[in-house]
Amino acid sequence: MNSFAEIFEMMKKNLDITDVAKKSWIEPIKPVRLNNNKVVLYVPSPFVKQILEDHYVRVFKNNFKDILGFEVEIEIFCDDDIQPEQRVKLAEPIPELQDDEDMIEKLEKSVASGNYKHTFDTFIVGESNKLAYAACKAVAQGQNNYNPLYIYGDPGLGKTHLLSAVRNEIQNTRSDVNIVLATADSFVSDFINSIKFDRTVDFKNKFRSADVLLIDDIQFISGKKECQQELFNVFNELHGKNKQIIFTSDRTPKEINDIEQRLQSRFEWGLLADISIPEFETRLAIIKRKAELVGLNIPQNVTEYIANNLKNNIRQMEGAIIKMNAISTVTDIPPTLVMAQNVVKEVISENIPIPVTVERIINEVANIYNVTPDEIRSQKRSAQISTARQIAIFVINRITGISYTEIGKEFGGRDHSTIVYAINKVKNIIQKDKSYRATIDDIVKNIGNSQ
Repeated sequence: MNSFAEIFEMMKKNLDITDVAKKSWIEPIKPVRLNNNKVVLYVPSPFVKQILEDHYVRVFKNNFKDILGFEVEIEIFCDDDIQPEQRVKLAEPIPELQDDEDMIEKLEKSVASGNYKHTFDTFIVGESNKLAYAACKAVAQGQNNYNPLYIYGDPGLGKTHLLSAVRNEIQNTRSDVNIVLATADSFVSDFINSIKFDRTVDFKNKFRSADVLLIDDIQFISGKKECQQELFNVFNELHGKNKQIIFTSDRTPKEINDIEQRLQSRFEWGLLADISIPEFETRLAIIKRKAELVGLNIPQNVTEYIANNLKNNIRQMEGAIIKMNAISTVTDIPPTLVMAQNVVKEVISENIPIPVTVERIINEVANIYNVTPDEIRSQKRSAQISTARQIAIFVINRITGISYTEIGKEFGGRDHSTIVYAINKVKNIIQKDKSYRATIDDIVKNIGNSQ
């Protein structure tokens, strides 16, 4: 991370100038360093330097003050101001925090300190998560009252943190316990590879020998029948031996579509504990705790601003704290409200989901209906392939907004009327069949969670 470069980019975004002026005078600038209150910039041309000094330095100072919270001096130099060997160096990409080893070391320590362990001590408890926390804590201490323990809630609210905290606590207190921590995706991949490479015995030994089995994002086992069968067998064997099992998911067992009823019922045998969006007080506590862990002192008004603007995802709060800490470490500037506003804006933009592509939708539908993407696009008309094709067309129309003609091109050049027919057919079935509607809702949700 080149933190001064990031600050400079923030400053550029706030410039109210034409595109031509930006291309002519702003784009040639290389941010070199911020040293105390002095900003050092480089441009190749003396002419550009003169234009900047005559017309832009004042606005630069104002924008930097808005971001940093204090006034800066600006020094601009060009090729005429430096030696030939320095020109060669400046022609290369400027390394992070150039010529300031102390700052590089401080930044590395700052970022490293943000990667703290997921433990119970670093988990902030509030009304939104206290049941899940208490249950996980009890399991980690050896109590077997909640088996299985099933934790559910939206992404980014701390489910994985709790799962890792259970593992870390057990490892620290009972090193002889065999813990297996996996995601549903890795369980599926391991299972497929065990068949492909004739390692089914190793696979079974790994999961069925667990004293504690922890599986994250279990909803992604939806539609994978053979994997569900194996998980069912693993569950029965471990539960029969009184071994602890914990699952996490973004939804309740009943909301996971295309899953065997007997496996769904196993998920519900023990305790279902939800984690919801943290209330304002809990968000404040989370932000303060994460700031303490990286050694960052944040004013109350800045803390409240972050808590009010990053409400739904703890990971975003953590990202904002780490980014602000990096900037503060490099610049020796305490966090300001303007700095928080810019960082929050960046964090939110970084977490905007990537566009949903037609390919991703077709792959998801193919996976659910056990057909291939090529079969969905083909002219084959078996019942299973036709159903998958119609649903894929419907979902593409629902969440991408592309035209019927463009959808038709994605399905082998089908005409407008064929696409309309498929969409209307799915709409009619949805109104009559709740299970069919649930399948489509589940496909849409899985696509959203996989972004």
